Amino acid sequence: MKNFLLNLWYNYKTWRYERKCIKYFGAKPETIYLSARDFDTLIQRMNEPLDPAVAERIKDLMNRKPPWD
Repeated sequence: MKNFLLNLWYNYKTWRYERKCIKYFGAKPETIYLSARDFDTLIQRMNEPLDPAVAERIKDLMNRKPPWD
């Protein structure tokens, strides 16, 4: 029964997420299939610390004045 309720809750949340994507973006979210090796590489790169030069550039971009102000 517990697995059934968890599965039902997961399906409901997925359905709501897809509905929001369709409403705001006009399409369902893309599904990306990765091999186990590619997935491990992706996770490894996400867990690495960011290069300080890249972090500084991102900080500069976020601090820029928007063109509409």
